[in-house]
Amino acid sequence: MGAILCPPGPHAILLVVSITQPFTDIQRRAAEEQLGALGGGTWRYSMVVFTGVDKLPKGVFIEEHIANTGEALQWLVERCGSRYHAFDNTRKETEDNTQVPELMEKVEEMITDNQGWYFEVNELILLEEEQARRALEEERMRMEEHARQREQMIGGPPRELRLLLLGWKGVGKSSVGNSILGRRYFESGQETDLCLRRQALVSGRRVTIVDTPGWDWFSVRRTPKRIRQESQRGAALLRPGPHTLLLVLPVVSSLTARKRRTLLAHIETLFGDSACLHTMVLFSCGDWLGRTPIEEHILRGGRELQRLLEYCGNYYHVLDSKTPGKDRSVSVLLDKIEEMIRENGDKAFLPIQTEWCKSHNFIFLYLLVLQSERTYIHV
Repeated sequence: MGAILCPPGPHAILLVVSITQPFTDIQRRAAEEQLGALGGGTWRYSMVVFTGVDKLPKGVFIEEHIANTGEALQWLVERCGSRYHAFDNTRKETEDNTQVPELMEKVEEMITDNQGWYFEVNELILLEEEQARRALEEERMRMEEHARQREQMIGGPPRELRLLLLGWKGVGKSSVGNSILGRRYFESGQETDLCLRRQALVSGRRVTIVDTPGWDWFSVRRTPKRIRQESQRGAALLRPGPHTLLLVLPVVSSLTARKRRTLLAHIETLFGDSACLHTMVLFSCGDWLGRTPIEEHILRGGRELQRLLEYCGNYYHVLDSKTPGKDRSVSVLLDKIEEMIRENGDKAFLPIQTEWCKSHNFIFLYLLVLQSERTYIHV
């Protein structure tokens, strides 16, 4: 949408990269998809602008930083035709500051190389973005209306909420679980091998969460059978079934068509076609957004991200997983989960009778017998 605010089109697309933040392959793919979403030919009008070069070690120049940082940053600079500029953030405008004039000279040189042409955004892409923006606005208004209806409803929240954390490896599922429960119940920063169930009282609800091992990013077949079975076991640990499947997705991750298909294939293969009715996308690493609204991030995220949200009934939420117990949006998340439960007829999700479940039915039967005996003794 920003491109149309420079009518008839921008002469230059400046890709701002901070020296103080690592530029990984995730950021590289995100930049590639963002510019690709604008249409062909965008790289001819692109330039990398580095900020914070004052943070470089003494005697290290920007060229050396580019050469030593890694292939992702080198790829970005080369893709922009080796056009880049560096800003020293400590230099004030009142000083003898030539940084901006030098940048303008480089932009004018690029315009000359492009024979004076500006970048023209594909009208079809603009139309799709406008439609997506309207859809997100309608969804926001729908959520606000549901919130007003919730306030008018009589009766308290469900006594218990059972949540299953799902997603790729390394997306922050354990940190998300800690944020929701308000304590460090799950070990974050290391790979999860087995399902782990934890429970806490959160905003007046008894919330039970099961953390699961992560899936492969690109293929169901590449996810080991043991990991797939652990995901199914996680649902069984929330008997009679989880209320919501929380699909954790980091906001810093770009979503391609292949990744989206892989996520849906995992969900449907492990839990059945009806799982979509109980699935919510939970964005992790929300602190990366800064002041950017999640709706704007979704709009910029491209069609594949929007298709994933449509699959989940446009149920989504964003959490800052760095500060367990201090994120006020946890209560809002639980409100959204309760809304989803009501739309599903106040019923929990009953997963398909998987191969793992069938082979372990004797365990479930034994647990049920113990439960009935315990109830009888207390009576």
